Amino acid sequence: MTLALLVVLVDGAAAQAADMSCQQAPGNRFYWVERAFCDLEPSGPEKARGLIVWNHGISGTLESYKAPAPLAFRLLQARGWDVIMIKRHNLAETMAGGPLHRTVQRTLEEVKAQRKLGYRKIVLAGQSFGGYVTLDAADEAPDIFAAVALAPGVRAGSATGRLDASITDRLLQSAKTGRIALVFPKDDDLFGNVVRGASADRILARRHLPYLLLDETSGLVGHGGGVGGRFAVRYGLCLADFLSAPELPGGRFTCQPAGDPWLVVRELLLPAPSDRPAIVTDPAALPNGLGRFTGLWYGLIDEAIVLFALVPAEGPKLRAMYRSSSFTRSGSVYDVEAKGGRVHLTLPRKDRVTVGLDADGGLITWTSSDGSRVLTGKLLRAPE
Repeated sequence: MTLALLVVLVDGAAAQAADMSCQQAPGNRFYWVERAFCDLEPSGPEKARGLIVWNHGISGTLESYKAPAPLAFRLLQARGWDVIMIKRHNLAETMAGGPLHRTVQRTLEEVKAQRKLGYRKIVLAGQSFGGYVTLDAADEAPDIFAAVALAPGVRAGSATGRLDASITDRLLQSAKTGRIALVFPKDDDLFGNVVRGASADRILARRHLPYLLLDETSGLVGHGGGVGGRFAVRYGLCLADFLSAPELPGGRFTCQPAGDPWLVVRELLLPAPSDRPAIVTDPAALPNGLGRFTGLWYGLIDEAIVLFALVPAEGPKLRAMYRSSSFTRSGSVYDVEAKGGRVHLTLPRKDRVTVGLDADGGLITWTSSDGSRVLTGKLLRAPE
């Protein structure tokens, strides 16, 4: 019975599902393909800047396929790139021989399929195991426009083995791609806090190809330092510039962290004017004690970017727009309750959000529906 199941899983890797909707269940498939952001319309091969093919990480039997694409890639799609994800069945990750070779080959198959559809510029991208797959696939395909690898690596021997950083270095010496972007966050304890930026810099500098290296000095921390809101706010525009430039000289591409995070927040979360609710700008329109809540506010809660604003009430009810990078953006206006100078709202999954103000700006608290997790953050007033 086990053998039969594995055969079905492997055979299923050869065919791409026609349905590219988001959050699919794997069923008996080893691989399938989804759009990364189903609330954003793809431009298509004729109009898109190019196509980004994302590979996620690996966590043994955990359902890694549920992890979303990095928020910075949403920014790239908003700027004209189409983004798709190759998903892997978690139960097949531990099959004999490991998933590396199969995943690389499946990625190369997808590249060929997307070229037949008309995409000319194809970028391979991934995080952790997916980042290593990206570099390995780029080493086998000479026509990849760029490779983007976030904390790339594989463990020697098994899922519990140590990280062999030299494997990644060897791929950096030979990957056949026009551009390489690498992110090595500081304090990556999943891989034993190995410092890899300096070695990668030496290797890529000798190759004279354009490369973007955000190493352990870039202010990014932890194994997932390249996938969340902090990376998107600090370096999302930098990555977009690196990939979108028509021509680049060989050598290291440099950019400073974004000085004004609102530029990224506005692009990612602010609805188009036609879809945007009216925002309260007159303190007199608000109940007593809430006059300072006028206008738009934004900030970070853990790795999620959030946008908040009170909107004109309908009757006696107070309402607010609340948008977060961590969940779908449909239906972003909610009834709220004002109590003790703070605003309280309940999200569709019963998570709770409380917004208050202090002398320095706004304070926001998110509490999970069961009360087991509480996250806090600072809010800044948007300039518009």
